[in-house]
Amino acid sequence: MICAGRNRVTLRTAWLENLSRELSQEEGIPAVIRRRGALSNWTKLRSAPSSRLETELGYALQIAIGDYDHPLVRACLNRALEVSVAGETDPRWNTWWAATRTVEHGRFLSASDLANAWAKDASINAGHLLRASEEIIRGAREDRPAWTEMAQSEHIHGIQLLLLAGRLEEAKNALDVGKSFARVQRYYDWHMRILQLLTNADTDPNTRMLEFDEYFDQLRNPNFRSLPDESTGESVPGIALVRLRLALIRWIYIERQPVAGHWRHIIGQIGY
Repeated sequence: MICAGRNRVTLRTAWLENLSRELSQEEGIPAVIRRRGALSNWTKLRSAPSSRLETELGYALQIAIGDYDHPLVRACLNRALEVSVAGETDPRWNTWWAATRTVEHGRFLSASDLANAWAKDASINAGHLLRASEEIIRGAREDRPAWTEMAQSEHIHGIQLLLLAGRLEEAKNALDVGKSFARVQRYYDWHMRILQLLTNADTDPNTRMLEFDEYFDQLRNPNFRSLPDESTGESVPGIALVRLRLALIRWIYIERQPVAGHWRHIIGQIGY
């Protein structure tokens, strides 16, 4: 089902090498989950648990890309769900975590919905993602003290959620926000081009595919590293879940397939 595209290079070998590193018993994911539980020190958390949830989901993803059926995939996904359940009604969203509640809660909702949909091999919840998008976009502009690559990437995160919810025109309008995206310029420009192609009914499907894959193949490479000080690089925070959201977008708009029942193939696009 995965479309290789014209002259597209597979990254399978690189992802298998990455899997070997991730599964190191001394320094990899197994060592991390042995040292601490998903809810370790939960009552002492002074910052919102969005990053913890994203990290746990990222562990499951890093393994699944190389070996979808590895038992640690379900173990790590279950850890992400533990954090999702614990954080859902935690009163600290209105106390300790209130300063950046809007953007952090949006990130938490986003990761929670993806974790739950993946665990059930089910569709994503458009309503949840719309709420998460609104919070992330507003919070990126209002909660963060400066318009850094973190805030800029969070804003684009919100745009990706609008795409996943099927709100193409809203995504296009929200992306054209009148702010500089200099810290993530290529990342921003690519989203703008993709939205123009997706909202133009006359665009050839192969053109969409080629434009999408040219940059997606760079971001899905396990050796991708942010290089904010180099003319050929940029900072893209949260790259693990960026890959997952873009894989979902590709599946929906390029492969034009339903999400439910196809998570194996959706994630397989990253490790192709």
